[in-house]
Amino acid sequence: MQFSCNQETFAKYLNIVSRIVSSKPGLPILSNVYFESNKGKLIMKSTDLELSLITWIGADIETEGKITAPAKQLAEFINNIPEEKVDVKVEKQNFNISTSNNEASFNTMPSDDFPNIPNIKEDDFLFRINKADLATAVNRVSFASATDDIKPVLTGVKVEVDGESVSFVATDGLRLSKQSMKIEKSLSKKDFLVPVRALQELYHVLSDFDSEDDFVSVYLLEDRNQVLFRFSDIDLISRLIDGEFPEYKQIIPTGYKTKCNINRDDFLNSLKIINIIARSVLGNKMILDIYSKEDNIMLSATQTDLGKNQSKFECKVEGDDLKIAFSAKLLSDVLNHIDSGDIVFECSEAVRPGVFKIEGDDSFVHLVMPMMI
Repeated sequence: MQFSCNQETFAKYLNIVSRIVSSKPGLPILSNVYFESNKGKLIMKSTDLELSLITWIGADIETEGKITAPAKQLAEFINNIPEEKVDVKVEKQNFNISTSNNEASFNTMPSDDFPNIPNIKEDDFLFRINKADLATAVNRVSFASATDDIKPVLTGVKVEVDGESVSFVATDGLRLSKQSMKIEKSLSKKDFLVPVRALQELYHVLSDFDSEDDFVSVYLLEDRNQVLFRFSDIDLISRLIDGEFPEYKQIIPTGYKTKCNINRDDFLNSLKIINIIARSVLGNKMILDIYSKEDNIMLSATQTDLGKNQSKFECKVEGDDLKIAFSAKLLSDVLNHIDSGDIVFECSEAVRPGVFKIEGDDSFVHLVMPMMI
């Protein structure tokens, strides 16, 4: 194998595939990136057996071939050399790199040992979605997934495809986020469960890469229990989670007794003040006192050995007064993942979930379970 390419482009795409490579994998080959030079393209692949990435760049191919080389060290070397032409030649199982002033040689492993990563046909996608809409959906729901493996289904995001829309739903048992988006019409209804880590990696790709293509194509590989997201010249493939996601639709309230139209920044500022005490309280517990006549909300937290504090902000309140307790952390989480200045909070009583929405946007809903007062 022998090829030449631009350092900036090489580094950009090598960094993407290197992100999912473990520094201490169970199999040594998984610490490597797979390279294939073929017909004017340099194809790069990486996998940890749960998540895989494939991408390619244009290159001047002198000799076609396949090989694998250490991901982390190779990426670090390429990132630190000047932006100029990079020459690569594989000789005697060494991955030799040279520029005008720098050289390196990395040991390789045979490409035949690298796990097989599926390819798909261009026209077999389940649906296509605008990349900005997909990034928004991932940002608004992924934080609500569980971070431990006690219940594996809660570490995933449920994707519900139905005609001209798709919904993304995540819950860890204490909160639930749901975001619906328009898509290019799908020919079939499908539900599947994607590990949240896969969507977070996809969010990184969508956020960092500019492309003339504004859409992400989503392919369901049912025979392999995998999903593939294709954006421009990057494919991200993830296994799907087996299991039954909780039946959540019946717990989303359809009405309210108290409704507050709130400025997000005002709420966040009060939460920061309250959290000075609340972060020392078991469960980050704090109290919300909602006053309808005064059109304001009072936040307060008390810790016996430390003290207490409170913070008030004005908002438009409709309906009954309400006293309810929440985790300050859970409320901060949802507010930090909403990119709108105006939000709506709805609730009926102190033992029922609080509901957060975006004013004027019915596509998003977030539920937070209350704490005992």
